[in-house]
Amino acid sequence: MKKYPIKQVLLRLHALEEENKKLKEENAYLKFELEEFRAKRYKSGKKPPEPPSEATASLPKKRGGLIGHIGWFRKKPDKIDRIEEVRLEACPDCGSKNITECKNKDMDEHIQEDIVLPRVEAVLYRHHEYYCRNCKKAVSGVGKEELPNSYIGPKAKAFAAFLRYGIKISERDVKILFERAFNLKIVASSIAGFRYQLKRAGSPLYETLKTSLKKGSFIHADETGWRVDGKSRWLWKFSNKKVSVSHIDESRGQKVVEKILGHEYKGSLITDFLSAYNKIETKAKQRCLVHILRDLKKVKEYWTDDGEVLEYVGRLKKIFEDAIALHTEYKNRRQDDSYRQRRQALKDSLNDFGFPNPNKKILKRFAKRLERHKNELLTFLYEKNVDFHNNHAEQQIRPDVIFRKITFGNRSEKGAEYHNVIMSILQTARLRGIDPISTFKDILLKKRQYPLLTSLSPPRRMAG
Repeated sequence: MKKYPIKQVLLRLHALEEENKKLKEENAYLKFELEEFRAKRYKSGKKPPEPPSEATASLPKKRGGLIGHIGWFRKKPDKIDRIEEVRLEACPDCGSKNITECKNKDMDEHIQEDIVLPRVEAVLYRHHEYYCRNCKKAVSGVGKEELPNSYIGPKAKAFAAFLRYGIKISERDVKILFERAFNLKIVASSIAGFRYQLKRAGSPLYETLKTSLKKGSFIHADETGWRVDGKSRWLWKFSNKKVSVSHIDESRGQKVVEKILGHEYKGSLITDFLSAYNKIETKAKQRCLVHILRDLKKVKEYWTDDGEVLEYVGRLKKIFEDAIALHTEYKNRRQDDSYRQRRQALKDSLNDFGFPNPNKKILKRFAKRLERHKNELLTFLYEKNVDFHNNHAEQQIRPDVIFRKITFGNRSEKGAEYHNVIMSILQTARLRGIDPISTFKDILLKKRQYPLLTSLSPPRRMAG
């Protein structure tokens, strides 16, 4: 057996250790990237459930709510619409009619709430004609809540649109519900016509929503995948606390943001780290810190044995957690000198955050992101009403995601346009606490003033 010098063996061993270390780091980085691609693809971040261990596999699942879960109890209604006196003519047990009502005993009362289904109302509009001497012709008017040349009224059309986009049921199910609940026969293809009428009448309001959105002091933005006639598209959501705008586009690039917000926005833009938002000129930008904290958590899971990586991640996480704690502490308080000093210290800590070992791919990646967005991470400590996260945009885009799971997107470009207008009006009405069904009805009737439109109009200045 050939013997090797000890020095040569040690050198070989050291080389293998370095190679093993490098392979571990590359493996961890590939796992991290795989998780990121999955999150971008599915937008949920949910992991598949882990298989049960041998110790818990045999244990049955506990029925009922979680420990400490507070139960829900129905409240007594404020108003009783009808009182039903339950009297007996015979004993329910033996059938004897020899019974006497107990006068001195407390009466048992039971409150029950139920649905009273509305009936279909058929209205005959008789148009009386008048001769106008000025116009030199016969004229007639339009009745209250009348849609000319339409056999279905505005309430039914508005409710059908709400069921489709608000409750997210199919047009065939809307047809069945109308027949079973209201005894109103309708064909499923007519509902598509309702959506076209609502989109056509609501398009001016949709443009008003986009204009009103840009007047706000901040905007949340997010995007998700979409399908139109089987082709890949992107659904964008731009919103604040009062307005929500949907926009389906072929692109996921900067031109879409410019199309909605213009080349310059005079407020704060709150987004994730998509590059489409990089070159848009704004008063300020806030990147979602939850995305960074989520990535840092994954790094700790994959680089468990690398002290340099864990130290870097720990220091960066501490800066952001301290910033969030400071924001929470002063959220409802007046900013004083102490607040400003602590804010400046956090900003200095982030600016002085050293560039890590360039051989560590993951740290180099974080360092580039911090360098690129160093002025967009602590904006929430300077601008009022700006969140450190983009949860609002994700909450606003969630109804569209659920709609996509049920319908797989839109079958045509026109369907995408319907979705933009109707979903924007629906979600804006919800944000403002206004009934979307009444709003749809007002739009179909082409009313000049209604609650949603009035709430979007700026207050008039008093003369003098």
